[in-house]
Amino acid sequence: MGCLMARAKIEDERKEQILKAFEACVIRHGLAKTTLQKVADEAGLPRSLVRYFVGNRDSMVDLLITRMIERGEATLADAQQAGRANTLGDLIDTVFDRTFGDETSNNVVGELWYLAQRDGAIRSRLAEMYGRITDALVTQMTIEEIGPDMAARQDAAHALLSLAYGEASFTDIGLSKPNSISTRQLADALVRELAGASEI
Repeated sequence: MGCLMARAKIEDERKEQILKAFEACVIRHGLAKTTLQKVADEAGLPRSLVRYFVGNRDSMVDLLITRMIERGEATLADAQQAGRANTLGDLIDTVFDRTFGDETSNNVVGELWYLAQRDGAIRSRLAEMYGRITDALVTQMTIEEIGPDMAARQDAAHALLSLAYGEASFTDIGLSKPNSISTRQLADALVRELAGASEI
């Protein structure tokens, strides 16, 4: 039993090492030019060992998306446990500042979006990842009774996610905001409008 647990721990550590190396390669070279050999070199492991622990390149991409989903969920869970995501405003802060505030994640996701244009499976996994954030926003709006109905909450959650993702994307390519109104303030205005609609 102890040997099996130790082996599982080593396998998890190797996968983590390889996925970190994969992320680094994707950021440095782009997803299209990242090969198993480049990942192996970055991880300091033989290519055969990389293939043994994570499979082929497609399997590695799938594991990377799973890692991004888990990272996003962990961010939300950590914020809730620390009392920083117990209101809709707190949750929106977390989405703007932590979920989309992570430059490494944004770069990797940008590469995945590029690949998703040609790969339906990756497109579906990315939609799942963003769907979980949308669901968290809708759930919090429902708890706080913000919005007249579920459809309005889903629309608002989609708009909030679009604002956060758009701001992160523009920041990544060096586009600054044209005026003093922040995207986060626009998100607050959207929530106020939705809250007003629920009181009618």
